[in-house]
Amino acid sequence: MAANESTAGIRLSALCPKFLHTNSTSHTWPFSAVAELIDNAYDPDVNAKQIWIDKTLMKGEICLTFTDNGNGMNQEKLHKMLSFGFSDKVAVNGHVPVGLYGNGFKSGSMRLGRDTIVFTKNDIGMCVGMLSQTYLETIKAEHVIVPIISFNKQRQLIKTPDSEANLNAILSHSLIKTEKELLAELDAILCKKGTRIIIWSLRKDKRGCHEFDFEKDKYDIRIPEEIDGTGKRGYKKQERADQIAPDSDYSLRAYCSILYLKPRMQIILRGQKVQTQLVSKSLAHIEKDVYRPKFMAPKTVKITFGYNCRNKEHYGIMMYHKNRLIKAYVKVGCQLKANNMGVGVVGVIECNFLKPTHNKQDFDYTNEYRLTLTALGEKLNDYWNEKNVKRDLLSVDPQNPNNLAVEDIKKNPDQVWVQCDSCLKWRKLPDGLGKLPVKWYCGMNADPQFRDCSVPEEPEDDDEITHSTYEKTYKKRKSEQLHQVFEKPTILFTPPSKELQPALKPMEPIVKPVHTQKVLNSSSESTTNGTKRWVVTEESPVQAKKSKVTESEPIEVPDIDDCDDCDEGDVIILEANSTPKPKSLKKENNKELCPVPLEGCADLETNNVPAMEDTSAVATQTEVAPLFIKKEKDTIDDITRRENQTSADVPVYSHCNGTGAHQENSENQCPSHQSPAHTAVQGKVNYKKLCEDLKVKMRGLEEQLTEMQNKEVKKEVSHQSIQTEEYPLNINGTQTKQLASLYEQALKEINRLKVQCETLQKLKSEDDAKGLKAAADNSESQVDEMAVQLDTVFRQLDASCTERDQYKKEVEQIKKENLQMKSRENNLKMEVDQMKAMVQQMNKDGASTSSMVISDDSLKLRTLRVNVAQLLTTLMPDLDLQQINYEVDVIDEILGQVLEQTEKQAKGTE
Repeated sequence: MAANESTAGIRLSALCPKFLHTNSTSHTWPFSAVAELIDNAYDPDVNAKQIWIDKTLMKGEICLTFTDNGNGMNQEKLHKMLSFGFSDKVAVNGHVPVGLYGNGFKSGSMRLGRDTIVFTKNDIGMCVGMLSQTYLETIKAEHVIVPIISFNKQRQLIKTPDSEANLNAILSHSLIKTEKELLAELDAILCKKGTRIIIWSLRKDKRGCHEFDFEKDKYDIRIPEEIDGTGKRGYKKQERADQIAPDSDYSLRAYCSILYLKPRMQIILRGQKVQTQLVSKSLAHIEKDVYRPKFMAPKTVKITFGYNCRNKEHYGIMMYHKNRLIKAYVKVGCQLKANNMGVGVVGVIECNFLKPTHNKQDFDYTNEYRLTLTALGEKLNDYWNEKNVKRDLLSVDPQNPNNLAVEDIKKNPDQVWVQCDSCLKWRKLPDGLGKLPVKWYCGMNADPQFRDCSVPEEPEDDDEITHSTYEKTYKKRKSEQLHQVFEKPTILFTPPSKELQPALKPMEPIVKPVHTQKVLNSSSESTTNGTKRWVVTEESPVQAKKSKVTESEPIEVPDIDDCDDCDEGDVIILEANSTPKPKSLKKENNKELCPVPLEGCADLETNNVPAMEDTSAVATQTEVAPLFIKKEKDTIDDITRRENQTSADVPVYSHCNGTGAHQENSENQCPSHQSPAHTAVQGKVNYKKLCEDLKVKMRGLEEQLTEMQNKEVKKEVSHQSIQTEEYPLNINGTQTKQLASLYEQALKEINRLKVQCETLQKLKSEDDAKGLKAAADNSESQVDEMAVQLDTVFRQLDASCTERDQYKKEVEQIKKENLQMKSRENNLKMEVDQMKAMVQQMNKDGASTSSMVISDDSLKLRTLRVNVAQLLTTLMPDLDLQQINYEVDVIDEILGQVLEQTEKQAKGTE
């Protein structure tokens, strides 16, 4: 319709010719435009078996041609193809179409060049249509105009009111100038049905050079790898800015080889067939995994992982949609880190649940897409970790003396699949066949079951998997270790009741680190300083600092096997609460305890044992009860003398765990009304109560020790002197209990080892059975191979026998012909002799002239009969010329019979 036409008073939207260029800019990569034209031939409405892509020269201009042997189109379908938004493609026999929007041909062809012409034919007739930006600019069109003409089966133009105008537009504004040339291009479609597309006015860069390189490889179409001779790689995709670009980014042949997950069509590029491949079958160390997205439950998606056998630098996820490649070599998981992890690993997934973008080179960035990438990263990490766990096994392999990584070892695909050039079905081949021929057919298959093109394609063994095909032992072991660490109780000393602890004021401690414990925190990698246990010294006045670990901060527990820095005596500590700060000292009845200097844990006085409210062992970062220390050797006078020596000079501490009370100014002076004897008595009372509580706690700890089933809980070792007097323990009873617990653990260990031995024996027997079965299978396969070889030998023998019999017949025929030639030669000799005798007789007798004339006539007649007889031998091989008398009319009668028979045959034929 014209732009000014209206429908019920509402104007129609117009389509400006400039939209052709605007629409083509969706293809930032030229190969994506080529893929759109290949998809049109691949889709089930066309269902082409082959497509030929080539570069040709027409009227001095380089053109791209796309020719397929599909179903072709009539004039109505061709008009929809040249229009926008018409897409009525449906799946046929499980063949799902790639086209979605009805825009691929327009965007793809106009991205490659400014002008295109389409030739198509089917059982009804032939059509020609043109979509040209140059034509629209020349005529200054305000709308997109597409001239279309049709021919009938007799190659005559179908006359319509506008056929002449369409024909003149095509001949005037295209590279084809005559109707005869149009028919010649239609004849270039060799099959009865098909389509041929010619694109000219190809896109050029700023220097005036074509964006495609046709010269570097005569069997390929490439994107130039250098720009301006600077060595920079051209047309590099944005997502590969810091990566090694694969061949498919620059070579159309390489891109077409992986364009479809399971190719159903042959692509012939510049006269040479593209060796397409089943991407998921061309990998090494293949394993399958399953993705179960919640948004499409209960359906699952199969993921294939393996190592690239061609180039380990080309790795990542191959993401397909409806059998068509959308994104190639997408880095996920550990491949995103700069640590050489995931190198060489290729994953293959068909994401039919996602929606591709307009140019089919990416997916819409939706929540489903993000979840899919996250899941792919986790599953790729599982595969990579599982394969790397086996590196130690490879290092002792005699075939791998260099101890190479898995990705560095030269690999071959786990399976060999090949496509038949006749029926285009994929066949699985046995290993060790060597290099396959360029053209392969089902009749060349070593498996007799699939040696015929009429046999359906063999099913894949993993079409319906519902779980991972390999055991993730690394992940399982990791989770078990974490579970053990979190489930095991940490045995530490328990603080006594706070009711027995008097209040103290905080003092600034003077401490010295003597032992280091590691406390790992996932919130920061700088927590390797660890928490330290401190001792009171009088040399270095350093303030004690404690690492804070809050409940909200997650704690990452390392593997026990991987902890190289942990000493045998260290304890792994998990905290839920941060270490409390020491509370302020409080006065009790306006009296303060007088702290005493501690030169060593064994030098504490008996009668002066201070008490503290909050003391904590920094090594464990838990609240610890005060320990009242008693030493009987020192007297009250010694304590008083030590007080006088230290009260004026150095601040002292009452506990060696790093917390205590600091005496400051006048408040730090010991009151005169409080005697050391009173303090000692009070300390003794508290000490007795504390001992009773500690005995109860110790019994509970002993019961816990007997219940422990493993030895991974480490004891804290301190190289300091004991601060308190040893508790009166029942050493013999404790040792007996420990020995009993060790004996029980030994019995359990023995039972466990017995179970492992039985399991190993079972596995060994199963391996032996598998080995026997494998040997039987190998023998059967060898028998099958021998049968195939014998079958081939017998066929060759039959062919040789047939050729021998044929040669024998030919030899006999030649012998017969030789005999006939000899007989003819003898007859001719006899005739020559007779002629000579007749001439001599005539000369002797002096016969008259009239008699000589008669002799000449008889001689000519005889010669004629001889020639006729020789001619008849070609029709009658059994005719014996030696038995024929040429003086009579025998030959004449035979000739008459042959003529009559020939006339009868001619009449019967009519």
